[in-house]
Order: sequence, then C-alpha cells, then structure tokens
Amino acid sequence: MVVAGTLQDQIVRVDLLEVGAAPVECFPIDPASGVPRKRNRLNRVLAVRLDSAEMSEATRTRSAGGVLIYSAICTHTGCTVQSWLPEERHLRCPCHLSQFAALEEGEVRGGPAKRPLAMIPLTLSDDGFVEAAAGFTRKPGYQR
Repeated sequence: MVVAGTLQDQIVRVDLLEVGAAPVECFPIDPASGVPRKRNRLNRVLAVRLDSAEMSEATRTRSAGGVLIYSAICTHTGCTVQSWLPEERHLRCPCHLSQFAALEEGEVRGGPAKRPLAMIPLTLSDDGFVEAAAGFTRKPGYQR
C-alpha cells in the first residue's frame, strides 16, 4: 500500500501510523509492476492503526500490528469516506453521515448505509511493511 496525502508515496509501515490517529488515504501497489493503482477510485483505501486489544476477534485476525485497511468507498451511494470520529473510532461518510465501526469489521453504526465497509486482510513483510494477505472481504462500494 502506498500512502497519498501528507505522507505521499511512502509505503505503509506500522510505525508510520500513530495509534488512534485519523486514517490515511492509500492505494494498493500492483505486485507485478510496482505501480500504485490510482486510476480507479474503487482502489482508494484508508489505513488506520488502533489498539489490537480493543478490536473484535474477527477484526484482529485481519489486522497487522494494529493496522487495518478499509475501502474508502461508502456502501450507501459510493461517496468517498473521509471523516474520522476518534472517540468512537468510526469512519464516517460526509455525504449522508453513515458511520462504520473500525474496531468491528467496518460494521454500520449509523446513517443510511446497510452494508459494512470492505476490508483487506493484512500481514507484515519481513521488512515491516503492511501487505495485503488477500483481496477485499466483500465487493467495495455501493451495490444495487
């Protein structure tokens, strides 16, 4: 995963993310070419580091060093999830205010969304980089 925004072009490592801080926007890197997959907005993901002890068991098994990766595409109408509610540790979509529980597999906790956010199960490389262990847990974004 390569980071966008203020940490642009850095590859995600556990020590790059502060526990409980706002998620950072990332894009997966194509393993064959090494090029970030930025052309399709459905590849946009959010990386957040949380306390593993607070995660549900299912969420913890998909994390690496407390890092979680969620699709940044809301399951309600496909808007980009951008907000972070630090006390609740919820991701929030600005369009219709759907909230997703980061500690509980992106489950819906408010708003009109009906489906949880898609997650990417993670592992750590020998060098400490966060890597996808598998593809999205479900199809990201809005589904009719």
